[in-house]
Amino acid sequence: MKDKRSRYEVMVAILEIVINEATITRIVYGANINFKMAQAYIEYLIEKGLITMFSRNGKNLYKITDKGTSFLKKFLELRDLE
Repeated sequence: MKDKRSRYEVMVAILEIVINEATITRIVYGANINFKMAQAYIEYLIEKGLITMFSRNGKNLYKITDKGTSFLKKFLELRDLE
């Protein structure tokens, strides 16, 4: 059985998915979380300026920001120290 992921690991999974634009459905399946969790994480990441939301063709899409890219890079560097 796999250990439970930390909050940061879930956020990193989402950030990696939204490097390329992604819908909430893609985030849910890619990060292996439910829609309720995805909405909560997305709201938090938007609030912190790590991702941004925009609409195209009537769909809400999410994309990583420069601040999010910086956070992701630093997190991965720290994780690699283990």
